[in-house]
Amino acid sequence: MHRIHWLEPHPSRAGDALREALAGWGHEVVPGAGPGSLVLVAERPDPALIPLEGSEILWWVQRAEAEEVSAVLGQRPGWVLLQDRPLEAAREALRQLRQRDLGSEGWLRQMLHLATLDDLLKLMLGRAIRQSRAQGGAIWIRKEDTFFQRAGDGSFPEAPLPRPEALDLVHRGKGFLLAASEQLGLLRLVDPREPPERFLTGFGDVEPLLLNAWRLEESRALSFKDDLTVAQNRRCLEAELPQAVRAAAAKGESVALVFIDVDDLKQVNSQYGHPAGSIVLEAVARIAQRLCRAHDRLYRYGGDEFCILMPGTLARGAQKLAERLVQVVLSQPVALGDERLAISLSAGVAAFPEHADGAGHLIEEADRALLRAKREGKRQVVVAGA
Repeated sequence: MHRIHWLEPHPSRAGDALREALAGWGHEVVPGAGPGSLVLVAERPDPALIPLEGSEILWWVQRAEAEEVSAVLGQRPGWVLLQDRPLEAAREALRQLRQRDLGSEGWLRQMLHLATLDDLLKLMLGRAIRQSRAQGGAIWIRKEDTFFQRAGDGSFPEAPLPRPEALDLVHRGKGFLLAASEQLGLLRLVDPREPPERFLTGFGDVEPLLLNAWRLEESRALSFKDDLTVAQNRRCLEAELPQAVRAAAAKGESVALVFIDVDDLKQVNSQYGHPAGSIVLEAVARIAQRLCRAHDRLYRYGGDEFCILMPGTLARGAQKLAERLVQVVLSQPVALGDERLAISLSAGVAAFPEHADGAGHLIEEADRALLRAKREGKRQVVVAGA
């Protein structure tokens, strides 16, 4: 008899039916979270519902968006099933989850067809390490002629690998290509104890998923890129900010947002022409990108405004970055023909959950702080609530 722990934050008739079926199949259903398999009955998959215990979770939900599925699977191994699926589907899902192997039986496709590229790579790497009995590993994904590490456990340096170097590792048996026809990815393992045919089994079935996720990411990156600067665009912020806020809430962390405005850009356009204004915006974006940390994100919100999203950052930390940016931009005049034009910035800072309870509210608070900075004399940083 297999013990299954049961959590039901949102009871439903479908939940009752599954519980009865589990008992009928000989499982011991134990109320509350615990080690091992866990069934979680809810309206939607929500990272906030994930308990501390439970090595794998079967989500039995009424509805689910792709983003929600990706969020919960990134937090804990599992499977998301809609409650209108046959009960036998839940039985098979639990069996596969207990085995903790990707396999090639088709359930991977059901579980991951909504997942992001990073979700898929983490699962592929975990399977390769387990199947090879390696000490660790990492996966790099190619962008143009360079491979960049996207999944890893710290076993390998995160330094990019030029394509010739990556292919040399493959030639020497120190690495393995993923989607070899496209040279899409590179898998490396530390001291694998099994032959490649053992731990690469099933990866052929995964390649279409991997390629689809990669192509979707590439096309999305193009649509989210600002046409003028090195920043992402407003559409990208509106997609990524809610994800960042949810992730921060699930981890009990803070996420900060900095709104930046180029002071008197209209006057620059009037005096020097709109091409000069574009040069100013490009210069500000380059400096901001240089000052941002690796996991910060720079966006052009529109016109003369930029945003910086700073995960895992309190308002005070974001304020320091904004003050540094204001100083650096002011100290580096922009060349406009024979003239050098000093540029100043104003900035507003807000953080979740310190100043806002959601993504939309966070934007409002950061924008309100920026307006205060503009009204109170420009060339300064104002923090929401200060």
